[in-house]
Amino acid sequence: MFLYKHNLIAGLLLEFAGLLGFAINYYILFRIIGARIFGRKLGYIWMSREMAHCFASTMFIAFIGPVSLWNPSIFEEFMAQQILHLIYLFKSAVYFTNLLIAVNRAVMVLSPLQYKTMFDYSRTILYITCTWIASVCAALPNVINPCQQTSLNSSVSYYAHRDECSRYIHLFDVLYAPVLFLITVVINMAVLWKLYRLPEQRKELSLCTAKKSNELRLSYMIMAEVTSALLMICIQRFGFLFKDELVSFMLTTFTWSIASAFDGLIVVIFNAGLLPESTMLDTLPLLIFPLLLLLLLKIAMFLVFCTPHLENEIPPADSQDDLIESV
Repeated sequence: MFLYKHNLIAGLLLEFAGLLGFAINYYILFRIIGARIFGRKLGYIWMSREMAHCFASTMFIAFIGPVSLWNPSIFEEFMAQQILHLIYLFKSAVYFTNLLIAVNRAVMVLSPLQYKTMFDYSRTILYITCTWIASVCAALPNVINPCQQTSLNSSVSYYAHRDECSRYIHLFDVLYAPVLFLITVVINMAVLWKLYRLPEQRKELSLCTAKKSNELRLSYMIMAEVTSALLMICIQRFGFLFKDELVSFMLTTFTWSIASAFDGLIVVIFNAGLLPESTMLDTLPLLIFPLLLLLLLKIAMFLVFCTPHLENEIPPADSQDDLIESV
């Protein structure tokens, strides 16, 4: 595989993708908090989503990238596999939050009188908590016993089943993300249909022109995000079919690592309020603290995984003396 034969190039690409994804989504998170881009209730949901993307990108910055640079064979260790599968927790949180955002918009458009009741502060926090609980439940079986194929293995089909793993868990791993995408798309299609079919006599009672435009933009944005995520998953799952190792790596492992950055770019494109008002230099100091935390996390990961391998490569003192005497 390209990851093992050219681990330096692969590691640098994964580090770059992780840093890009973290920077974009951290910036979006900062703008949501500082400028209230999505309001209060929807803003809380979107903050949870961006935090999930930041955590997923952190996995590539602090673990996957450094280990790829140092020694990719470390990924074969059981504990490394467990940590690697944590990324599916954060990916799942993004998928479930996309569904929650779609439901939020559907209630706003289809039943606006019930919106304040269904999405008050306490219930919104409860919904967000439920998305994370569902994400933990979806990822936990593979964290305990890493059975799910990952996109790091660019030469093996994602659908390949391991004999020691449960077929039910494997079936769930394969199907749950596409099912969530399908439900999200159906809900968004219902919202779009309602917005375009809204009778003229009810427009002024429920949605003004500006608000309708805003709801259309949000619905199209979610559709774009879900469609792009589904496309990337398809690319990752069938990239192994290409015989060229570099092409296979770019379509599987690199696409997996750049997904958060690409998703963040879609959010920025659909929201003019996320564009910097003056200069990006104003927000650079805000990156110092999380980058320091990432540096500490990288050091911790190095001490846990790479130091034992380094010690194994250094021969004991007696062996060194024998080597000198033989020379």
